[in-house]
Amino acid sequence: MKHGPTFLLTALLLAPLAASYADAAPTLTAESPNRELSPAVAARLRYGKLQPAKGAPIALPERDPKTAWFETAKLGIFLHWGIWAVDGTVESHPFNQPPSSIRENPDAMTREQYFSQLSRFRAENYNPEAWAEVFQKAGARYAILTTKHHDGVALWDTRAPGGVDVVDGGGGAARDLVKPWVTAMRKADIRVGFYYSLADWGNPDYPVMLPPPGAKSSHRNKPYSYSATKDDPERWAQFIAYRDAQIEELLPYKPDVWWMDGGWERTREQWNFDAMVARLLEANPDVIFGRMGYAIENAPKYTTPERAIPLRTPTGLWELCQTFNEHWSYRSSDTQTKDPALLVKIFSEVIARSGNLLLNIGPKPDGTLPEDQVAGLLDLGAWINRNKEAIYPTFGGERLGFSFLRFFGPTTVAPDGKTLYLFVDGRPNGCLVLRGIVSKIRKAEVLATGEELDFRRLCGNSELPGDYIIHAPKAADPLMTVVKLSFDEVIELGK
Repeated sequence: MKHGPTFLLTALLLAPLAASYADAAPTLTAESPNRELSPAVAARLRYGKLQPAKGAPIALPERDPKTAWFETAKLGIFLHWGIWAVDGTVESHPFNQPPSSIRENPDAMTREQYFSQLSRFRAENYNPEAWAEVFQKAGARYAILTTKHHDGVALWDTRAPGGVDVVDGGGGAARDLVKPWVTAMRKADIRVGFYYSLADWGNPDYPVMLPPPGAKSSHRNKPYSYSATKDDPERWAQFIAYRDAQIEELLPYKPDVWWMDGGWERTREQWNFDAMVARLLEANPDVIFGRMGYAIENAPKYTTPERAIPLRTPTGLWELCQTFNEHWSYRSSDTQTKDPALLVKIFSEVIARSGNLLLNIGPKPDGTLPEDQVAGLLDLGAWINRNKEAIYPTFGGERLGFSFLRFFGPTTVAPDGKTLYLFVDGRPNGCLVLRGIVSKIRKAEVLATGEELDFRRLCGNSELPGDYIIHAPKAADPLMTVVKLSFDEVIELGK
């Protein structure tokens, strides 16, 4: 083929430049001696392309030392344990129903029927050390126990006037269940949280105040929630004294978390809420508050959505309270246990959004944990253990800018900002795609196995960095595979 003079002249002019790039591209490094790199070549070495997009390092947040343990805990265990487990009914709610619903609601029962479970709640096989061992293997860093639910039955030997407990006065357990639980959790280095219900439908002084303005209409007809006549301030003051006496009995344990439910049934003023919180802080200035019903100033408090991951990520500290099956309490008939793969999916999304998973289990009335839930906890714990570097004490990727627009899945980031973890569900079809990352990947590997993964960057432009294409692992984790991406710098994201 013949070429004209213009072609030959162009070839002669471009040949030195082409030779320069052919010589430089495969061998140059940022540390190459005796050679001054041009900005374009230096950029290519750093970012993997000639013209890097404008980027900014991710902003790593500073953790409050007071709440850092909670923010990095990632997994907690919620324990709904009480007399309701005897007949496998719903916790507390069945007896607090209008009389007409007893025939219509299959879960409803009379007060006498409900409290007949008290003498049959024996906890004869209760071994909190065995519980702690399971929680520890599951990877949990804290646990929250229902010390008293809305039915008013305490799991400790309360001496508050009018108090009902499982120890004496008809209780079949005949011993304090809270103290050995706290001891076992502390010994296993598991933080302790107390669930305590402000609402107390079993106390005769409780239903003597009318619903506050704006109260949920569904509670107006609850016979043990509200009086049908008029307020009785004297008896209400007697109830508050009873509540404060119970709290005083629990304060010596110095729980790390107070999780108080039922606040929606009364006003802040009726609860004498501010004085109560001041007393809790006086006893333990480092306490963290979970659900409390009202805002708290000058003390850490976190958000507690239930049963479903919120579409909008809560601001600040938060935990998802999720049941292991379809109920909070133990029911032998409940077969809708979440399998380990689903638990891992829920857990990975929650931590990627900077939250904790508070996974609820309902112990049996004899004090043992349901076998299927123990098996699920151990499977979850085994997965956490083989991927723990991506979990403790990482930051959730979402708040650092790693949205689903950059990677289609959950992500976490190492505390120094130089490692990104991708949570890969299922078997990817050939490759993973990561976009909007300006920094150059140094190494890609499967966290649990160390398998190194090939990767390349597709060409981008001066505004957008090119997509990273990461080859899929040869073997995928049956629950979820975690891919570790290492960088030499704090990761920069394209704007």
